[in-house]
Amino acid sequence: MLAEIFPNHYVFNNITRMKIKLILISFILISYSAYCQNSKIIHLNIESKYLNESRKLTIYLPKNFKQNKKYDVIYNTDGQFINDIFKSKLDSLFSLKNTKQFIIIGINSNEREIPNSQLQYRNYEYVESNSKAKDAELGMRFKKHLDFFVNEVGQNVQNQLQFKIKNKYFYGTSNGAGFGVSLSKYYPKMFKKYILYSVAGANYINLNWNPKYYPLFIIRYGDKEFLPLIENNLNLSQYLNEHHYKHIFSSYEGNHKKEDWLNQFVSDIKLLK
Repeated sequence: MLAEIFPNHYVFNNITRMKIKLILISFILISYSAYCQNSKIIHLNIESKYLNESRKLTIYLPKNFKQNKKYDVIYNTDGQFINDIFKSKLDSLFSLKNTKQFIIIGINSNEREIPNSQLQYRNYEYVESNSKAKDAELGMRFKKHLDFFVNEVGQNVQNQLQFKIKNKYFYGTSNGAGFGVSLSKYYPKMFKKYILYSVAGANYINLNWNPKYYPLFIIRYGDKEFLPLIENNLNLSQYLNEHHYKHIFSSYEGNHKKEDWLNQFVSDIKLLK
């Protein structure tokens, strides 16, 4: 009956087109599924009520990321350092058997230059001692950024990506590492461990943790860095020793460069257990 109404070649062509469409749809679905299983870098924006401005996050999601699952998370200052090279090195590490995977939340620093100054807003948001600035707005930057970091980042990321945070760790370099030291004074239970490289601008003089419970600092500095910065890191380690706070401390072969920090981070991330 169908053949009497439609020519044979027309029926054949329709069936062929349908098969081709089904094959294409199947291919697209398989490709999308494979894409979702790969690790990726995504960008989110947070409208911060503390900073009264939008702030950007750069986030590394590991392979086979799934919503509604619990993940260990690393908060990373200077999140703009998370790039394709960063992703490639972590992908290689996490592909190894029995290697723990992490979500890494990079909180991009504010690199806008302050008018009539050689500094950036980043310097006031990370360095607590700059809170004494004569400019009241600049003097409040550290406190406002601390509140943003502690109270807004994690909750916003969980809400937008629909996962739950299990354990939290901190990773920072230079002034970003110094910010971590200062943060640990006010919120000693927020992070289990801190990876801190080339620590600069840290305010640790009033550091007074509970001797029974305190975070572990993993402190490294480059053996080719400027002597004053090396001395700052040595002094921090000495302070921790004098107050009987256990920590890990050593130098690495390298300088004050993000490439050297990344190589060391890939090694030290295995200590986050």
